[in-house]
Parts: sequence; structure tokens; C-alpha cells
Amino acid sequence: MRNRLLTVGLIACCAWPALSVARVWVGGDVGLTGGALAGTAPIGIRAGLSTRSFPVGLEIGYQILSVNPGNIDLFTASALYRQPIARVPGLHFLARLGIANVNSTAGAFVRNSTRPLIGVGVSYPILPHLNMRAEYDIVWNTRTAYGPSENGNELLGGVTYSFGG
Repeated sequence: MRNRLLTVGLIACCAWPALSVARVWVGGDVGLTGGALAGTAPIGIRAGLSTRSFPVGLEIGYQILSVNPGNIDLFTASALYRQPIARVPGLHFLARLGIANVNSTAGAFVRNSTRPLIGVGVSYPILPHLNMRAEYDIVWNTRTAYGPSENGNELLGGVTYSFGG
């Protein structure tokens, strides 16, 4: 876990000089889960980078999904498509496609799997650089240490702060 948080921090530090030509965002989320991830309560952080003129960017995220008696950590890397919705000023459609690395433990048993991730959502500005965000993600054929292999579903809500225009 320490290496993943260090990686996120290094990416954020390297992205700082890119603010003049890019849109950089950081944020957090909480949510509800279903499927293979049912019974967990995700709490996560995310960071992303895109150019100001191109609607596709890169986003990484880390979530802790605690369950009793085990734990699940979810590290994601995805392409994020962001497009304004013409009929509602300020509202943006979001689409994600990427991978999720699922690490789970149950007692002495540890399982690590990397699976495809797809998601859709919306974002809406509440302040000039602060956006509310809601999305629904599916991690295909999630394998955890204590449950069957099935899709993991997440309904997430959170906020992001954007450094660029």
C-alpha cells in the first residue's frame, strides 16, 4: 500500500508543472457496492490529467473497501472521457475505461487480480474549480479472497478539485 500511495504522490508532483497546458484534478469519493464487492464501503482518492482542449484524460485512483474479517484495496488506472451536456449548462457526461487491481485478504489467504473496469457518470460544478461527481463502475469478474468470482459494482459520489481551466 505504501508503494501505491508513493506512486500517486510522485505522479501528482510531476503533474504540477503541466498546469499551464493541462487540466489536473484531485478528489475523493465514497459509495455503495454490489456483486463481488457487496458488503463493503469504499472510501477513495483519485487524480487525473488531461489537456484543456481534448476531452480524454488519464485518471488513477485508490480505494479502501473494508470488510470483516478481511480487507480489499482497489487501485485503478483508466482513460476518462468528459463531454459537456448541451441541454444542462455545467453538467458533464463521464465515461471511464481501464483496469482495476484488486487486492484482498481474508485471514492468511491473499488474492491479487487485475480486471477490466468500465464506468459512466456525471459531474457538475458547485464552485469555480470544485465539482460534484457521481458514477457507476463495474469491475469485470472480480476475484476476492472470500467470495465467488463475479462482477463487482460500485455506485460512487464525491468531489474533485480542478487546477486547470
